[in-house]
Amino acid sequence: MIETIKGTLVNAELIHDSVDLVYVGSDLNELTDDLTNIMLATNLVHIRLMEVAEEVDIVAIVFCHGHLPKPKEISRAKELEIDLITTPLSLEEVHRQLKAEYGTTLDIKAKIAPTV
Repeated sequence: MIETIKGTLVNAELIHDSVDLVYVGSDLNELTDDLTNIMLATNLVHIRLMEVAEEVDIVAIVFCHGHLPKPKEISRAKELEIDLITTPLSLEEVHRQLKAEYGTTLDIKAKIAPTV
């Protein structure tokens, strides 16, 4: 999947080799504790992501638009065993690429605000 979204792994090595659900969006309220093994693709870049990851079973976070997580987030993700990935693609492009490649075999949810 990393290749599909033109991603680069931030961590030293990949911890998880599969996910059950991909959520593309910035509304973290959509993530509930009944969802498991989640890859979150987002344009959010703040420590709140790690707080949500502690509550919900997020195993990977994809930072869109080439954003890089801060050292504090990288450290916390390592403690929580979360893969961090950065991609130059936008949320819409990540969604489109993943849907085209994995749409029939993987649960992909999205809540993307329309661009004006």
